[in-house]
Amino acid sequence: MAHPSILAVYNKSMSDLTIVGRYLQKGKHLPPEMYGFVAEMLMLRIFSVLESCVREVSARVACGVSYKNGVTATPIMKCTSIQDAINRFKTEGRSKPLCNLRFTNVSGTNSSIKNIIDSAEPFRVNLSKYGVQFEEMRIVRNHIAHRYKNTYLEYKNVITNRYGAYIKLKPSVFLTSTKRQPKAIIEEYLVTVKIIIDDITNG
Repeated sequence: MAHPSILAVYNKSMSDLTIVGRYLQKGKHLPPEMYGFVAEMLMLRIFSVLESCVREVSARVACGVSYKNGVTATPIMKCTSIQDAINRFKTEGRSKPLCNLRFTNVSGTNSSIKNIIDSAEPFRVNLSKYGVQFEEMRIVRNHIAHRYKNTYLEYKNVITNRYGAYIKLKPSVFLTSTKRQPKAIIEEYLVTVKIIIDDITNG
């Protein structure tokens, strides 16, 4: 059976993000509190699309399929299927198999795939350019999803880094406000994720 292509992963991801964009535009007509709630839910979806795309592209690169530009991926060890790639990510070159693979930021992805996909592979080179943005989105996503003390502390750091000082902002306000920047951060994140996905699938 042929491996699903990287182009197919790209197309599916972009289709999903287009839907998110439509909901964002519709949400602007809601009262601010409701729009903030919608923005939080859409942030979870945006990050889910990114995480899924990174995982799916990793597995296909491990299988040696072609990028969007037609260049063939050259993994350290070519896997025979998507499931074989996932299994080898967990076991190859490890004294103890990983229970879970992580694709929620650049460092976690690299740690998960490093024994199968070389650091010079275009997928990893291109992904590495977005470490700061990927990590910021992970932190915001985690605080929205969990609201734990530790997620709040990380979220506070995002606010401080963004504005130069801590300003008490709920995630809903942080994502939708345009008082401190010309574009709402939820819209910025949507554009950023599209750019990341385009780059890591291109080759």
